[in-house]
Amino acid sequence: MATKAATGGHDASASMPTDAPKPRQVHKAGEVNISAYFPAEVKASLRMVQAKTGYNVKDCLAEALQDLFRKHNVPVSVELREGR
Repeated sequence: MATKAATGGHDASASMPTDAPKPRQVHKAGEVNISAYFPAEVKASLRMVQAKTGYNVKDCLAEALQDLFRKHNVPVSVELREGR
């Protein structure tokens, strides 16, 4: 292990990476994350819809996905808008 003198007076162990796992984001049982990258303008438009409707991001995206599934005649076996 390096001494403080060898590291310019700094504790070398303080800057070493740890093997500790990063905490996982909490989610509800049975749910998965679905994500994608879009231009910033898409986020701005989504925020405008949120302001007009009072829906959160999850509710807005659930409604959009339901519309997409209906358009393509794809069944959804669960209700996407729980908790509202």
